[in-house]
Amino acid sequence: TMLALRRASAFSVLILTAFLPLPQFAQDPAMVHYIYQRFQVLEQGLQKCTQATREYIQDFREFSKNISVMLGRCQTYTSEYKSAVHNLALRVERAQREIDYLEYLREAEVCTESEDKMLAEKQVQGAEEEKRIRTLLNASCDNMLIGIKSLKIVKKTMDTDGSWMKDAVRDSPKVYLLIGSRNNTVWEFASIRAFMEDSTKPAPRKLILTHSWQGTGQVIYKGFLFFHSQGTPNEIIKYNLQKRTVEDRMLLLGGAGRALAYPRSPSTYIDLAADEHGLWAIHSGPSIHGHLVLTKIEPDTLGVEHSWDTPCRSQDAEASFLLCGVLYVVYSSGGLGPHRITCVYDPLGAVIEEDLPNVFFPRRSRSHSMIHYNPRDKQLYAWNDGNQIIYKLQTKRKQPLQ
Repeated sequence: TMLALRRASAFSVLILTAFLPLPQFAQDPAMVHYIYQRFQVLEQGLQKCTQATREYIQDFREFSKNISVMLGRCQTYTSEYKSAVHNLALRVERAQREIDYLEYLREAEVCTESEDKMLAEKQVQGAEEEKRIRTLLNASCDNMLIGIKSLKIVKKTMDTDGSWMKDAVRDSPKVYLLIGSRNNTVWEFASIRAFMEDSTKPAPRKLILTHSWQGTGQVIYKGFLFFHSQGTPNEIIKYNLQKRTVEDRMLLLGGAGRALAYPRSPSTYIDLAADEHGLWAIHSGPSIHGHLVLTKIEPDTLGVEHSWDTPCRSQDAEASFLLCGVLYVVYSSGGLGPHRITCVYDPLGAVIEEDLPNVFFPRRSRSHSMIHYNPRDKQLYAWNDGNQIIYKLQTKRKQPLQ
C-alpha cells in the first residue's frame, strides 16, 4: 500500500511538472497560485491515504487480538471435551462390565445340567440372595407404620405441583423448595422457620441448575440433589448444589420412564426416595397398568444394588414412600379421596399387608403431588394442592425375622 502511494505521488509530480510554465512565465502570479492549489489537493489526497492506511493497520491489530482470544477459548473447550470423552470412556467401560456380567448369567442359565443338580443350585442361590438382601438392608431400623398421627400445613405457595424437603442424611436445618414439575430453580431456606415466614431473614438462596428436572420425585441426600432429568426417559442426575455442577448420572433400566409411576400424579415417571437404608427409585413396570418396580441405588457410585418387582399396582396410585426398607403406596379414587395406603412391600418379608391397618390420610381436595419420608426427623413431607404439609407418623416395632 505504501509503495503504491509513493508511485502515485511521483506520477502526480511528473504530471504537474509537465504543465509548469516556461521560465520566462514562472513569475506569473496566477500560474504560481494554480500550481500551489494543485499541490494542496495532492497533499490532501496523500493525507487521506495515510489515514486510511493507519485505520487499516489498527483494524488488523484488533482482528489479530480477537483471533488470539478465540484460540485461547478453543484450547479451553478442547480440554473440557477431552475430560468429557474420558468420563464417557469410563462409563462405557462400566457398561461393558455389566454387559459381560449379564452375558455370564445368560450363559450360565443355558447350561444343561441334571434336574436335581439345578434344583439344588437354585436353592443355594436363593439362600445366598436372601442373605445378600438381608446384608444390604441390615440397618438399625425395625419400625413399621401403623397410622398418621397428625397433619400440619407449613406453607401455601398456590402451585399445584412441586416438592420440598430437608437433607435425608445430614444434620442440616436447611429446607429446599422445588416449584413445578418441570423447572431448574431450587430455593434454599436457612431453616424451617425461614421457610414458613417469608419476612424472616436471611432471604432464601436461589440456585439455578444447569439441567431441569421432571416430575416431583426429587431427593436431597448427603448434600446432593438427585432428580429425573427432563427430556430423558430414564436418566437420573446427581447434582452438586455447592459447585452447581453435575456430579454423576445413570440410566435406570427395567422399563423406567415408559409410563407414569403414579397416574394420580400425572408428571412423575421416576420417584426417588430415601430412608434409613439409603437411596431408592420407584417406577412403573414395562407392561401397561403394570406393577411398581423398586430399585436400591448406591448413592456414591450410582450403581444398582438390587431391584424388586413389587405386587403393588401403579393404577390409581398417587404417591409412595419408604420407611425402614418397606414400600408404602398411597392410592386414591380422585377428587376428595379417600387417600389411603392399601399396598405395602417388604423385601425381607417382615411386614405384610395383613400387619397393616387401614392407614388413611386426612381428606384433601386433590391428590398428593409428592409424599417423601425423612429418616432424620421420622416424618413425611408432602405437597397437596399448593400446600406444603408435614405428617407425623405412628409406628411400632416389626416382627423379628425368623
